[in-house]
Amino acid sequence: MPFEAELPPQEDYIEEVNGESFDMIYVAGGTFTLGCESAPCPQYSDPVENIAVSSYLIAKNQVTNELYDAVMGGSGTSLGALSITWYQAHEFACELSKLTGLAYRMMTEAEFEYAAKNHAGSLGDLGGGEEWAYNSWETSYSCQPGDSDPVGPSSGEHTQKTRRDTENTADNITGRLIRSIDGIGPQLRLVVSAEVPYPPHYKPTCDIQPPHLGEEPVNSYRDPRWVTGSDARWTTGSLGIGTLDLQVWEDGTARYDTAEGQWFTSNNIAFVFVPSSGTHTKLSYIFLDENQGSVISDTGFMSGGYVGRFQRESTSGTKPTIDGLMSGAELAAAAGADYEMIDMQNIPPSDREQDPRLLDGPSQGWFQDNTSAGGVHHYRKDVDADEFRFTVNQAGTRTMLANGAWFTVNNTFLRVIHEDGYTADYLYAVDGNGTFYHNSFQGYERADFRIFEKTDNGSATLTSTCGSICENEIPKGEPESVYANIEGGESSFVPAPCPAQGCE
Repeated sequence: MPFEAELPPQEDYIEEVNGESFDMIYVAGGTFTLGCESAPCPQYSDPVENIAVSSYLIAKNQVTNELYDAVMGGSGTSLGALSITWYQAHEFACELSKLTGLAYRMMTEAEFEYAAKNHAGSLGDLGGGEEWAYNSWETSYSCQPGDSDPVGPSSGEHTQKTRRDTENTADNITGRLIRSIDGIGPQLRLVVSAEVPYPPHYKPTCDIQPPHLGEEPVNSYRDPRWVTGSDARWTTGSLGIGTLDLQVWEDGTARYDTAEGQWFTSNNIAFVFVPSSGTHTKLSYIFLDENQGSVISDTGFMSGGYVGRFQRESTSGTKPTIDGLMSGAELAAAAGADYEMIDMQNIPPSDREQDPRLLDGPSQGWFQDNTSAGGVHHYRKDVDADEFRFTVNQAGTRTMLANGAWFTVNNTFLRVIHEDGYTADYLYAVDGNGTFYHNSFQGYERADFRIFEKTDNGSATLTSTCGSICENEIPKGEPESVYANIEGGESSFVPAPCPAQGCE
């Protein structure tokens, strides 16, 4: 921690900072049942008994814009509760901690539910908007009966996080839902531990930082970020479907699962493994930092492919001996036109295509049903030659994420440009079963992947999940995305600069 944290009063108190104040409510520790104990129960709230929580103080209300501005140096003119990303919430709590000397932080799921069940009358805003929880998302509580102060797996790591939603306030626990760690929307309710600065395994607030990737390497047929050598490997990350086990050596040698072969990259967005025998494997990728990223594969995960987060971990392995090693450029040329080096900073008109596999026709749409993953947001795309449309849908409301003219590059990169200028960038893949995957460059969900199936308009699947806003075509000519004028809503795609000799 960057400061020596003090312990708070062991009673209710009012905190004042830079002219703003907020109430903190003392909650004596104890043991309770985490989860829903009486019907109707929200989804993913199966109870876990005998969970212990240590004493703490919890804010009576969610953080307001006025308080945020008082701490962070803003204008102080906004009203109401604050909608921020998970990282912004920790940044705010860190700055507040420095100003007050107390270790303010984000609440855990257990702390929220314990207070909601035992001190509901003292809490304002309960059921008044989504709230961030510290815990990484799981479809069930990540603890066992008898656990103390649970924070769940991947504590403080860059994973999908948990939000508490107002869809159902039965049993005073509210709904448990998934949220992108970079997503804007949930609000923050502050907590401070009464007996120690932080619960065991809770990463100190000021130590939580978003992943940082350095300068984009020069466009090449061997992106150096992939090289692991013999003492590391790329493997399955915190959120993924399938398995991944990949070692990469600088000379072009690689081992993918148990297969040995060679590798190259294309435009710093596609990694290709070329086995000594058999067909190649393409992984379209977005790095988050030097040790983690996200990929989609044009080999479906049901057929041995992998989709989702990957991470570097220590291992041991002997570099394979491969006869006839080729350069990355030679491998790319042999693989075909989809792997040629493109000037991605100024994409030539001749390289702007429209992949016909993305067209869905007037009677169908691309749909992702998130019910089984713990989400109430459902996604639909309609792709026509003259316009691409992509929405998130919930409870009768359709929100535009990307719409406008579109093109693809090398059957890997997708760009959507609204007539008002908002640009959305994605990597995409279509597997042999016709499943459409994308990996997002948008700042509010960088490296989050989506999985779409072509679905008939008016089908029971669409009707049962989100009714008419899903079962019918998305209207054309709509205004640009809600994210067009929100900080962090823009594309985070940084094209790799061409090498000195230029792109081909």
